[in-house]
Amino acid sequence: MKKLFIPIITIIIVLSSCDKIDNPIPDDLISTDGITWDDSLYVVSNPTMRKILIEEFTGHLCTFCPDGAREIERLDSIYGNQLIPMSIHAGSFADVPANGAGFDVNSDGIMDFTTDFTIPDGETYYSTFGVAANPAATVSRLNNANITVLSQWAIDMNTIKNDVPKVSIGLSTLYDDSTRTVKAVVNTEWLSTETGSYNLQIYLVEDSIVDWQLDNGVYVQYYTHRHVFRKTFNGAWGSAIPSSNIGDINTQEYAVVLPSNWNKNNCIVVAHIYKAGPNYEVLQAEELHIIP
Repeated sequence: MKKLFIPIITIIIVLSSCDKIDNPIPDDLISTDGITWDDSLYVVSNPTMRKILIEEFTGHLCTFCPDGAREIERLDSIYGNQLIPMSIHAGSFADVPANGAGFDVNSDGIMDFTTDFTIPDGETYYSTFGVAANPAATVSRLNNANITVLSQWAIDMNTIKNDVPKVSIGLSTLYDDSTRTVKAVVNTEWLSTETGSYNLQIYLVEDSIVDWQLDNGVYVQYYTHRHVFRKTFNGAWGSAIPSSNIGDINTQEYAVVLPSNWNKNNCIVVAHIYKAGPNYEVLQAEELHIIP
């Protein structure tokens, strides 16, 4: 995972009202009133490159899923900052066995396969996009979020790698260590006029979680899980962007609290703009660590 940090001194936030969408953001949004943010405010914005978001569906009991992870690492070495990976643990191979898989705890005292990496939003994507088996992925949700096997991922990326962006994303994160609160501020600007309805989606991803994994028939105690989808900031389907005419600007902000067992140093905010279903195509994406 790459980091691109551009320091800024001030940021002007203009909040725009959001149209109603079929899956509105949850009611339990975090209030940040009274929080004094730490002195780390950064912004990422690249209006000249279309970033590629790959959402891989995986599971710790999926024996061939590490092959998918290795393919993403290979593609990451080719595309660099243009590629934004995310691993969604969902489906039956992501389930937690009632009493583990029958192995002793490892030397860190972690019982085998008892960590639940799944979340309801991940299962929603799994069912909505019609995932039949892991590993599988959608590349920027092309072709109505068509789910493909790992041999197709490089082909799909090649078809869009030189696309001129239609929208740009400016992303900044603020973090308060005393409350472990993360705020994401996302500014979008349309570079061309587009028809249809578009949503802003913001994810929280945690990288490099060491835990159990079945890898081609071998039960690995200390497997490094990369780019793990942890939660959404603004619901399973995000929040509406009111208009999509060239020059239109929209700014939205949301906050979440990190559980105590999540490593703040490995947490990343991912924001993307996608066309509302049934198309789902991701037009642009950005990512930013919360800790420099």
